[in-house]
Amino acid sequence: SRAREQRHPDYLCTAIAVLEKDGHACRFLDGAAKDISLKETRNIFRDFKPEAVIINATTPSIDSDLGYAKMCKEETSGKVLTLMVGPHVSAEPEDTLRRGKGSLDAVVRREYDYTLRELAVSGEVFSLKGISYIKGNDVVHNPDRPFIEDLDEIPFPAWQHIDLRDYYSPAKRNPFITVITGRGCEGKCSFCLFPQVMYGRKYRPRSSENVLDEIQRNIRLFPMLKEIMFEDDTFTLKRYRLRMEEICQGMIERRIKIPWSCNARPDEQDLSVLRLMKKAGCRMMCVGFESGDENMLLNLKKGTSPEAMQRFAGLCRKAGISVHGCFVIGAPGETPESIKKTVKFAASLPIDTVQFSGLCHYPGTEFYHWCKDNRYLSANAWREWVDENGEQKAIIDYPNLSCDAMNKEIDASLYKFYSRPGYILSQIFRPKSFHDIQARVRGLSNFISHLLVVRK
Repeated sequence: SRAREQRHPDYLCTAIAVLEKDGHACRFLDGAAKDISLKETRNIFRDFKPEAVIINATTPSIDSDLGYAKMCKEETSGKVLTLMVGPHVSAEPEDTLRRGKGSLDAVVRREYDYTLRELAVSGEVFSLKGISYIKGNDVVHNPDRPFIEDLDEIPFPAWQHIDLRDYYSPAKRNPFITVITGRGCEGKCSFCLFPQVMYGRKYRPRSSENVLDEIQRNIRLFPMLKEIMFEDDTFTLKRYRLRMEEICQGMIERRIKIPWSCNARPDEQDLSVLRLMKKAGCRMMCVGFESGDENMLLNLKKGTSPEAMQRFAGLCRKAGISVHGCFVIGAPGETPESIKKTVKFAASLPIDTVQFSGLCHYPGTEFYHWCKDNRYLSANAWREWVDENGEQKAIIDYPNLSCDAMNKEIDASLYKFYSRPGYILSQIFRPKSFHDIQARVRGLSNFISHLLVVRK
């Protein structure tokens, strides 16, 4: 993406931990993070000789993911069991299975930790809940597997399988690690992928003690660790504020002195809570503002207002917590005028950094079905979701706003925000540590390099 991020494989490594706890040998390979070729992965496959291969598939990478499944079958004369997991196959199980016929045995829909555990124990896949597969010419969808209610019973992610240096973000202090303190989200946003496709609209939080134990485990495992990122869809849900306060208080009492960041909704917030978060080490919040236009917020079912977002950002500034603002271009009804309003709104907020992204119509979301029903999709194949540099791009064509215009507006919005003299001066004097200065220089470098590529 434009942000030049490489995300941690949280959910896959958690599933590996479940399998290893039961004594099963696992080998993890992150081809994207390691930037290795299919030939290299073939050699690794030959060396490990697995009985089953689990592939985490995404919409932009589904073609190459299916290619890997085909390679696995070729190497074993069809004997190895191949399965796919993740949001794309959960939303499009039939399309995935038909395109992967002969290479792909089944897909696991939604939460897959215990489905894989049962598979490893029984060796039988086609009777398991949450599985879809082809039988003859028909696609069979077994009943959904119920979500795991007690997430404390799941072991911590098997991070020993990764090289922490492979994962990075310009907005974080690298190397950093992610912690997921709960699954699901109670927000109603029409575009958000994981609550609609993978983990549901009900938030299932882990206990504060369990979260604190994982943080301390991560620090022991990675002595070079510089930051924790709470990767929940939203860590600061008002309904679960007491648990968040317990985590903050626990970090103070256990003397866990490591900076951390989190995702947050721009809802009403108490200054006292924000100050507790700051005291516990909160450095930054990634906040989904999405738009500065009230009509766009309504269309996205965001459930907040520009006024509430302005107050939220102001309280964060008072508490000394940096804010990374996330905005989307391409909401239903988006126009050049509403985009200008959003850029102006972003510039008015007391925030430190921003990202403007094309609103993605991920399969399985309410927004995707709306775009499809109205014939606003400009891509005819999944591979068209990315450009020649492998970066995800806007692929929605509205009658009054083409996808090309949308991509140009995204770059223009970033330029307008970051090129303001007042902003540049404030950022020169605002950083409080060498790591913050490094992050800003790295982010600026990535942004400039992206603009140079765009303008070629």
